[in-house]
This record gives sequence, structure tokens and C-alpha cells, in this order.
Amino acid sequence: MKKSILIGVSIATVAAILLAAVALGFGNTGTKFNALSSAEADNTSASALPEDKAALEAQANTEISEIAMKGAIQQAQSNVSFRIIEPMYIPSGYKFESVRGTKFVGATNDIDVASFSYKNGDEQLTIKEIIVVKTRDDRTQPSTLPKDTREIVEINGMEERFSEENGIKFLSWKIGNLSLSITSWKNEGQNQTSSSLSKEEMIKIAESVREKTPEKAIAEAQAKVSFKILQPSYIPAGYRMNTAQTSGTKFRGFSLEAEQASIFYIKGDEFFMKNEYLTLQELLVLKDDTASNITAPKTPWKFVDINGVQGRFLETSDGVKQLSWEVGNLNLTIGTHAYNKSGFTGTPLSMEEMVKMARSVK
Repeated sequence: MKKSILIGVSIATVAAILLAAVALGFGNTGTKFNALSSAEADNTSASALPEDKAALEAQANTEISEIAMKGAIQQAQSNVSFRIIEPMYIPSGYKFESVRGTKFVGATNDIDVASFSYKNGDEQLTIKEIIVVKTRDDRTQPSTLPKDTREIVEINGMEERFSEENGIKFLSWKIGNLSLSITSWKNEGQNQTSSSLSKEEMIKIAESVREKTPEKAIAEAQAKVSFKILQPSYIPAGYRMNTAQTSGTKFRGFSLEAEQASIFYIKGDEFFMKNEYLTLQELLVLKDDTASNITAPKTPWKFVDINGVQGRFLETSDGVKQLSWEVGNLNLTIGTHAYNKSGFTGTPLSMEEMVKMARSVK
């Protein structure tokens, strides 16, 4: 039991450091995490051959970059009212820079915007997702709009629009009431010129901005971890898998190595602030050399039976609930929460429903 608590403390500390760095925006995200991964690669491959060391460094950079991006998306998500959809395809050479969520209050419209930024040398690529939250009467708006002369292109079977003006390529389309766009250009001093990114590649990016099927989301997460991801056969009524956030992650630190699969479920419509969230996290600790003399604070757990194993249930003062247990060498946790203007809050989901879900995870 004490070891399980210590593992939780270690992982929570690591996650908090990584996510806090992203959330506070200390400089360039890629730079921060590349520096961390380089230090780790140097530590783990000091005796490796040069070609092996390069491969290890590349792998470490990729793993840390994925952690950075997931953390940045979660931070951006907390600032917008819709569910951010991550692109599944980015052209070779482009590296993730940032993702931001912003609210704008205008004279006629209130809008929420999520913006992904990627860079390839001097070339810039941005993907924006916009939703109109509130519209006010505008008596000055013209009754007729000018004819749209942009080129018509097909994105996932729908007619959408592409244009290029002053070297800037622009592709726009819609998914339900979400308006999306891709912009591409090259920076040459103070000027913006045409990038090498083709219209076809931009369309390919656009077609990848969609929700994955649950099967594909699990398969992609499974490819990132060495253990078999367990899934529940029972999910509380009204919840569905949030495939955009479901993921598998590896973490390699100086004293801790772990793998984690996270399956997210959501209840509600497309507006983020109205949703309730349910998460299943599966953690495999491969190495833990952290100090074992840490005394965990006394926690008011409620103990429940999960298929013959002792589970621990906790509800915080703000109503956020957590249920933890073990299956073999996996540490599993089900958590449920929602959001309000001040941050996390609880949901009506009962402990009994969470226990029922936990017992179905096999």
C-alpha cells in the first residue's frame, strides 16, 4: 500500500512539473522539453555507440514532445467552450510550437478560438478552430454579402474554400458549428511569401482534423505502451469516449520510468463548459528509484472491493472523485470532474457507478 502511494506521489510530481511548465508558458515549449530530453538521453546512453545515442535522443525528443503537446492542449482546452480537435496529420519537417485557447468578446459576437502553431525552418503553419458562443444584433450588417470567388475544394466529401493572396495560403472549412482554417506562409525578413506547402498537403491536414473512432484511438494508444490496455465493458449512462484525448505515453526520468494509458470519456454536447468528464488511467512503473522515506499525508480513503482487490475511493471538498486499485502490476485510477469558471468541480456520478465501471475493467 505504501509503495502504491509513493508511486502516485512520484507520477503526480512529474506530471505537475511538466504541465505547469506548459501552462505558465516559460519560453518555447519545444526548447524546454528538448533540453530535458537531451539531458535524459545523455544519462541513459553514455556508453552507447554514436548511432545508438542519436536514435535514443530522437526517441526521447519525440516522447517528451508528445507529453508537452498533450499538456498544452489540456491547458488550451480549459480556456475555450468547445472540445479541441487535434490534427492527426502534420507534414514532414513541421515541428509543434504551441497550442492556445482564447476567448474574444466583440461588439457583435463572442467567440472562442483554439490555435495550433507549427514551424518548419522559416515556414509557418497555423490551424485555427473557432466557435461563436454568443451573437448580438448588428443593425449595420449588410443584407447581402459579396460573392465568394475562392477556389472550391473537397474536404471529407464537403465543398470548402482555398485561396492564396500575397503569398499566404488559406484553407477554410466547417465541422458542424465549428469553423476551421489552415494558414501557411514563409517569413523572409519583414515580409511574408509563399511557403512550399502545397494545397494538397493542406487538404490532407484538414481531412485529418476529425474525431478518431474508439478502435483507432485505443490502437494508437496501445502502440505507445508495452502493456495491454484494459477497457471497461460498462460505462455509465450518457458517457462516450473522447477519442481526441485518449492516449498512451512513456516517461523516462533520472529516477523514474513509467508508461501510462489514458482513456477519456465525456458527457454533454460540444460545449466544453457543459461537459462532465470521466477518465480511466492505467499506469505501469518500470523503474522507481525515488526516496522511499517520504511519508504520505493521511488521506480519508473509503475502501471498496474491486474484484477481490482493495480499491480506494476519495471525494475532495469540491466534489472531484477518484477511485484507485491495482490489476497485476498496473495501477488504475478512475476520476470524474467537470469545470466551472473557478476551475475543477464535481459531477453527479456516484461512487457506486465508478465501482461498477472499475469491476468491468478486464
